[in-house]
This record gives sequence, C-alpha cells and structure tokens, in this order.
Amino acid sequence: MSDQCHIYDLAVSFAGKQRAYVEQVVEACKEARLRVLYDRDQAIELWGRNLITSFRQAYNGSQARYVAPFISKEYLASPYPMDEFRAMLVPAIENPEDYILPVTIGDVVIPPELLSPAVGFLRSEDFTPDQLAHAFERRIRGSRGIRRTDAPSPAGTVTHPLRMPVTTPGNFSKYAELELSFRYLTEQFKVAAAQMSNAGFVCTVRNSESELRVRVEQRGKTLYAIDIQLGGMHRDDVLNFVLGQGGWSGGRNTSNGSASVVFDRTAGAPRLEMLDLSVFGTPGTTESYTKEELFAKLWGRLVDQVQQVADDH
Repeated sequence: MSDQCHIYDLAVSFAGKQRAYVEQVVEACKEARLRVLYDRDQAIELWGRNLITSFRQAYNGSQARYVAPFISKEYLASPYPMDEFRAMLVPAIENPEDYILPVTIGDVVIPPELLSPAVGFLRSEDFTPDQLAHAFERRIRGSRGIRRTDAPSPAGTVTHPLRMPVTTPGNFSKYAELELSFRYLTEQFKVAAAQMSNAGFVCTVRNSESELRVRVEQRGKTLYAIDIQLGGMHRDDVLNFVLGQGGWSGGRNTSNGSASVVFDRTAGAPRLEMLDLSVFGTPGTTESYTKEELFAKLWGRLVDQVQQVADDH
C-alpha cells in the first residue's frame, strides 16, 4: 500500500450521531491542506450510485492512505459504519499498524475481535476538533513511504498496484456477521412492512433478540408467513428460515432454508450462503448473497407469493 498513489490522505468513517464533531475535524484537516474523503463532499459523485459498494471502495485502501473510524456505541450498532469498518480490515492485513487510525467517542468498549487491544487510539474527549486535525496532520505528514500523487516514481519502483494474496481477516467472526445480518433484515422488513398498507395488505413484524416473524394479511386472512431465526436445526451459526401455513411456525427444528456466513476473499467482504429448501422455490440450490441482496430476494419472494394467493382468491 505504501507505494500506491492515493487520491486522499485520509478517509473518515462515523455514525450519524457524531457528524457534527467529525465535520469540524474534517474542516480543520482541510485547512491543514490534508485531502479528506468525506461523504457530503461526494454528493454529486454518488448521485444514483450504490452507496454501499461505493463506500466499500472508499475504505478498501485504493483511494485513501489512512482511514479514521470514529468509534462510538452508535458506530458499533449501525450496519453501514460497520460495513465500512469491515472494508478497512482487508488492506489493514497488509499494513496492520499503518492504515487504521481509530478515534473513540464516548464510553465505548471495542470488541477485541474487531480491533486488537494492542492498537493505539485517541479519545475525542481529549482533543478539540482543531487539535485532532493537527494530530492527523502530524501522523500523516510524518509517515514514511508517503508519496504525493504528483511526485515522480523513484527509479526501480512499481508504478501500478500489484495483486497480492488476500486471506480471511484474523478478526473475522461469523457470529458477529450473523447478528449484524439478522439486525439488518429486521430493520428492512419493518421499513417495508409500513408501506404494505398502501397496497391493501397488512404486514406485521415482530422480533426478539433471536427471532423475526413476518406475517402478511388481507381482511384477516394470513397470506404469507415466515420466521427468521438466529440458529436452528441444532446449529448456532446459521440463519434458519421457516415458512408458516396460516401463521403457524414449526419452530427451530423445522427448516425451509438456512444461511451461513462466509468471507468472500475476492470481494473482501462477508457474504451469506443460502441453502434453499423451499423459501425461494428452488429446492437444494445454494446461492451467495450480501445481506442487502438477501433482503431484496426475500421481499421479492414475499410479494410474489402474496400476489399469487390474493389473485387466487
């Protein structure tokens, strides 16, 4: 990474609740003539694009020399900042001590599987935005091996990025990813359910820490029912899917499909491998999805099934 030409000196990642503080840091960094990748500056470039994919590219080491995650309780609980953080982990394998510059905000405990306790970090409470920007400037300007984009390449150096071996990050956790995917599906089903009334249906979503139940009704008749469970069929490392008839669920010893987490080394990100038994109507097939793709597939299947049943009646 140190021999790459980067567009930015620093990319920042944060939860929305901390935007006001981070934006002040960003402005101070710009005044110090640091090139900072900040989402609001990219509004036109990101217009109409897939934001998740675009920001993964922003944090994967190809655009910025350093990344600064502003880690708070909200950061650890939010799907999008955590997706950005996972994108940082792949280039960090190559330079584990020379890529991620973490800053904590508030009383937050960083899980050791996400960031080694041995990694140094700064506390936002100890710095004003101007002081933190100065700290970034000192760290970035003082780094060895930094080359500005307009600097000539020394003789004998590689002038284009070389492909390097990519392995699964040491702190990758299938259980953490599984819980993140479960929370994401829960949030998305709740958002989508609220819009079903516009189509003349009632969609209810109930969830606990380990189970999500989705029911679609019309005039009191259940048209579609699915349960999504953390664990099932005597396993604790899968999402288990159970289809219901008339709202009945067979519990954790029944399965119409299951999804397990794998790390896709080509994409540098986790994916869900879905074994379909009857959820999508393709028994015995296995497909790989991001959590976003899996929700879209599940919701599309729900709509198709509801529409079919409604038409039959």
